[in-house]
Amino acid sequence: MRLQYLQSAAKWIWSIEGSSLLQVHVDKSMLRNEALALIPQPRSVRRIPGFLELPELSAHGPSSLLRVLDEFLAPMMGTSVQEREADTALLSLHLTAGDASEESYLLNVTGQGVRLEAATEHGLFNAVMTLRQMLKKGKRGWMLPLAEIEDAPALKWRGLMLDVSRHFFEPSEVKHLLRTMALFKLNHFHWHLTDDQGWRFPVHKFPQLIRLGAYRRATQKGHEAKQLDEVPYNHSYTVEEIEDILSLAESLHIEVMPEFDLPGHSQAAIASYPELGNADISEDWHPEVATSFGALQYTLSPSEVSVNFTKDVLSEMAQLFAKSPYIHIGGDEVPTEQWSKSRRALAAAQESHVSVKKLEGLMLEKAAKHLQGLRRTAVVWDDALSGGRQLPKETVVMIWRSWEGLATVGNKAAAQGHPVVLAPQAYTYLDQWQDLGHSQFDAIGGYLPLSKVYESPTSAGEAEVLGIQGQLWSEYIREGGRNLDFMAWPRGAALAEVAWAAAARPGFADFERRLRQRREDFKLFQVNLGEI
Repeated sequence: MRLQYLQSAAKWIWSIEGSSLLQVHVDKSMLRNEALALIPQPRSVRRIPGFLELPELSAHGPSSLLRVLDEFLAPMMGTSVQEREADTALLSLHLTAGDASEESYLLNVTGQGVRLEAATEHGLFNAVMTLRQMLKKGKRGWMLPLAEIEDAPALKWRGLMLDVSRHFFEPSEVKHLLRTMALFKLNHFHWHLTDDQGWRFPVHKFPQLIRLGAYRRATQKGHEAKQLDEVPYNHSYTVEEIEDILSLAESLHIEVMPEFDLPGHSQAAIASYPELGNADISEDWHPEVATSFGALQYTLSPSEVSVNFTKDVLSEMAQLFAKSPYIHIGGDEVPTEQWSKSRRALAAAQESHVSVKKLEGLMLEKAAKHLQGLRRTAVVWDDALSGGRQLPKETVVMIWRSWEGLATVGNKAAAQGHPVVLAPQAYTYLDQWQDLGHSQFDAIGGYLPLSKVYESPTSAGEAEVLGIQGQLWSEYIREGGRNLDFMAWPRGAALAEVAWAAAARPGFADFERRLRQRREDFKLFQVNLGEI
């Protein structure tokens, strides 16, 4: 069936196409040029008065995209996708030849139906996510406002980071986060899998990492390191669970970047294999999986044993995350106290003609070059820029220390030939308070309201900026998926618009107006916003 759009003062117009009697609803409210409440705001929107009624969800296009329609549109409409030929489907999805960017798309809703065009399936996926937000429930059923949209993102890296070391999130909770990210076209998931407080993924060559490193005897309770809950904590992912999450992410066009944090934040690894640490610093050296939070002292030894361990872990990580072009190797908050007392570390520094403080750079350089041999690109936190070694130029630097100045750090990265991803603590650390005084969940401290996230910068001096991401450090996100939802959203939606529109974002007041109309999306997908 084809619908003819007829603009008229009449309330109902009947038209015949072939042998079908067609009905189009037109009234004064439909003729208004109403703004569309889309997040992120598209690059170009031309609103045409009127609506297209959808008596069914019939579609033609790539089977993978029809499945996306079935998952994201059909449940809203209380129907299922009917696959049709192109000339009889209401929704027509087309892969087109051309030099359009990977994620750009065209969306055209007319009185005859809906046409989505893109050069890639990722672009069509973005178009479907926009179309989902355009759906409106009318008196007689579902409708789409007539419009022409041309769209493409400003930044190619738009993401969230989830820490599962401090507090673990079940596979179902990770998948829930991924699906919510997809609603707003976020396309990078940074998975922080190792830290002092727990090792969360299996490494075949080092089984103790899961047997011992995933277990801690208690967890800090509240904000005092000496207050422990005395409850054993033991969680990790299986290979099958990771593969399942990766499969979902791929279907949502979300790239997953795993992180193996080194050479600091390694207490769980050292508790599993003590020979990896600086055991020669004193007689009183008894590493255990950390029960408290903060930047702790246990650091991988700069020995051949530790370097080989690092390479073996990265090799298995590259094999498990086979489609992930980036692997994060940490490099943040690396203490040197143990190295300065270790005969083995001092000897390594002397042999390599570097200071103790530069041992970090030496270890990161070896890890990054090993990844280069595996055809992977290393990512580091910006602390690594001070390591005194030459990382491969393609190494990506994540700028998190906003107090250093984004331009200052960006210029330092640019001088060494590195592109950057923005992750500034002052704007993107979503573990901070967002609703001072009445939150239903705890936070690490600080205050990061929605309005400040929306003002996130998208430049860093002379550096090439790949994108921006939000950080969900989980010291105080300890109450599972609802707690995670509450911290991630709607701030994650603001960050999505920052990354998509960059300098062209229309302003917080306009975003807030559109967000009010999008709140039903969160309810539909069972995302907990609390009272925010």
